[in-house]
Amino acid sequence: MKTKQLVFTALLLAMCIVFQSMKGISVYLTGAAVNALLVMATLAAGTSSGVIIAVLTPVIAYFMGQTPILQLMPIMVFVIMLGNLTLVLLASRGKKEKLIAWLALGAMLKAVVLWLLVWYGVLPLFGAAVPEKMVGGVKTSFSITQFITAAIGCVIAFATHTRIKHWYFVEQKN
Repeated sequence: MKTKQLVFTALLLAMCIVFQSMKGISVYLTGAAVNALLVMATLAAGTSSGVIIAVLTPVIAYFMGQTPILQLMPIMVFVIMLGNLTLVLLASRGKKEKLIAWLALGAMLKAVVLWLLVWYGVLPLFGAAVPEKMVGGVKTSFSITQFITAAIGCVIAFATHTRIKHWYFVEQKN
C-alpha cells in the first residue's frame, strides 16, 4: 500500500469513527455513512483500503460501546466484518465495469449474509444473553435495516465516485 493510499484509508477510517459516534442520532445516518465510506475507500484507494476499514469499523464500534448488541454478543463483531467484506469485495468488482449492478448486488448480499448469520447462526447459538424484547429489533437491524443503509451508502458512494473519480490515485503512475 502506497503512502497516499494509507493516508486516505486512515482519513476515511477516522470519518467512520466520527459517524459511529453519532449512532444515537440515527442508525440510518451512521449505517449509510459507514457503508458509503467503505465503498468509496474501495473505489478510490483499492480493495485493501476497503478491507481494512471493513475489518476495523466493527472492532472500533465494539470498543466505543455504543452498540448494545456488540456488548451482549461480541461474536457479532465478526458477523459485521463479514457483511462489510461482502460489500467491499463486490464493490471492487465494479471498478472496471457495471458499477451500479455490483453495488446493488453488494447491498443485497451484505443484508443476506447478515440476515443468515444472525437469524440462523448467532441468535440460536449465542442469543441467550439477548433479552427477549431485543430479539425482534436485532433481527430487523441485521436484515432490512442493513439493506436500506447499504443501499443508501452505495448511492452516496456512486454519486461521489462519478463526480470526483479523477481525483483518485490508485492507478496513477507518479
